Amino acid sequence: MNMPAKGANEAPSCHGGLANLDEEYDYWVEDIDGSIPADLTGTFLRNGPGRQKIGGAPYGHWFDGDGMLSQFTFTDGKAHFKNRYVRTPKYVEETAAQKILYRGFGTQIPGGLLKNIFRFPANPANTSLIYHGGKLLALNEGGLPWELAMGSLETVGEYDYDGALAGKTFSAHGKVHPKTGDYFNFGAGMSGGRLKPQACLNLYRINPAGEMTGTGQIPLATFPFCHDFALSDRYAIYFINSIVVSGMGGFILGTRTISDGIHFDNAIPMRMLVVDLDTLEVVREFETDPGAIIHFGNAFEEGDEIVIDAMFQDNFEANETLTDVFNPNGRFGGGHYHRYRLNMSDGSIACSKVSEHESEFPVFNPAKAGQRHGVSWTACSIDNGASSFFNGISRVSYDGDVQLLTLPAGYYGSEPMFAPAQGATREDDGYVLDVVYDGYNHVSEVVVLRAEDLQDQVCTLKLKHHLPHQFHGQFLSQTFPL
Repeated sequence: MNMPAKGANEAPSCHGGLANLDEEYDYWVEDIDGSIPADLTGTFLRNGPGRQKIGGAPYGHWFDGDGMLSQFTFTDGKAHFKNRYVRTPKYVEETAAQKILYRGFGTQIPGGLLKNIFRFPANPANTSLIYHGGKLLALNEGGLPWELAMGSLETVGEYDYDGALAGKTFSAHGKVHPKTGDYFNFGAGMSGGRLKPQACLNLYRINPAGEMTGTGQIPLATFPFCHDFALSDRYAIYFINSIVVSGMGGFILGTRTISDGIHFDNAIPMRMLVVDLDTLEVVREFETDPGAIIHFGNAFEEGDEIVIDAMFQDNFEANETLTDVFNPNGRFGGGHYHRYRLNMSDGSIACSKVSEHESEFPVFNPAKAGQRHGVSWTACSIDNGASSFFNGISRVSYDGDVQLLTLPAGYYGSEPMFAPAQGATREDDGYVLDVVYDGYNHVSEVVVLRAEDLQDQVCTLKLKHHLPHQFHGQFLSQTFPL
């Protein structure tokens, strides 16, 4: 990491990393500090908004930027980079017109009420991804998955599991059960028809062949802001946050956005719904103090308890930043690493803080999903004089021992990703991959760290350009024709 000789107070903020990347690249990375390990083989994929402006006009929320997949292929000690936008109607038509044509989570179409009334948000396919059942899907909870060709990243089209998702949404945070290979996901929706409409979560179970084999539904009192869930060996656990989505009438009539109606309500407790994976029915409910969980780590069962790692927040002030991403005073913060214990026998709840560092995007070795894990990795926000975005990585043992790697001021990281070494025999035998934005030079790099010791920086892949800050990704221990 090469920095000009400046003090921390002169370090650039994260906001340059929100600039558009309109070009689509396809090249072998040649500028590498160190050597790519011989036992690092596979495909590192990420998804997130590739552009936040069209025709010079900014979208009204970070969630509305067009989805762009980035693909890093590691093979034979070399690395290849490719990025492609998902060719949604929104992306194609707005690119041609060079202006906003679709509503979003926080974006209105210019032109007032008549341009927005009865129009629902477009699906930018920009939040996460999954490779399962031979399909690569770009995900956003506002609609159907979008299928892309693995390797080339060319857009195939919307994907609805042979009609099983018709008229329903599909979350960005499904999870694969390591024993069965089944993929579990959900989507917020409405049940009861036009006469008695009621908010709900629709639940899905998809087998390793990519076939929808089970569905369920959880009725809810209010429309949820439910982004993620926890998966143990026998259960899916949904935390219904104290974040409330209100004012949907105004949204439908075109006078406000969904984002306008989101707020944290301190009078609403946080509820936990435990769903049996075999029946997809709620088998136990818990309730605790107001709060919000945006992202979950691992979960497992221990005696009568379900143990759940989660990133806890007691507010949703972040939405103010997300609606105005180019505000130079804006700060993209996170939550704190908490561990919940839900006792299925007596209904009690215990909660403890695992790490003192402001953290988000928890990851762990997916081979340990549903089992007691020994270590997790998170993105962190550290006060180093330039903390407008995630600028550190933590390695957190199950018992709470923390190793912290703080990036130099002016460098900003992302969701870390664990990549197992070929032939790995230990849980942390492998590497942590992190895309880092260099605010000094407006370029990005992939930092490869030893997973067992974050101070061991194995190599750095330097790209020819920046990558806009992205959301989520996946590492696959296989490669595909480019």
